[in-house]
Parts: sequence; C-alpha cells; structure tokens
Amino acid sequence: MTRKDLTCIHEPFGDAFYFGPERLSARYEGDQKARAESGFAESTFRTVFEGIGREQEEVSCCVFLWGFWEC
Repeated sequence: MTRKDLTCIHEPFGDAFYFGPERLSARYEGDQKARAESGFAESTFRTVFEGIGREQEEVSCCVFLWGFWEC
C-alpha cells in the first residue's frame, strides 16, 4: 500500500480460527502437532484484537481488516 497513515491486515483472525484453543474450524482438530508447529496454538480472538490495537497505535489513520470468512 502506498498510504503511510493506513495499514492493512490480511485475514487477522485466521490464526485463532484454525489453530487456537477457541478455533472454530475443524481442519486441524485432530492434529495437535500441526497446531503446535504453526506457532499459533495459543492464539485467541482476544490476542488478535490486542494485536490489531497495537497496529492502530502505529499509524495515524486507520487499520483495514481484509479477509473472507466462510463458516
């Protein structure tokens, strides 16, 4: 992106959705090893929101969340 006052976060909830303890996807349900190796096994929706908040503090305008969710 060319704007300095905006940051774009692509699919920020994917880590919690697929790998975290609150995961909503069944994709890695039976694969604890894959979840652990992802580095996101402890990612929760709260920690994602906290990360978005930190991103917001670093820019002067906006944080744009982009992604496609299918439940």
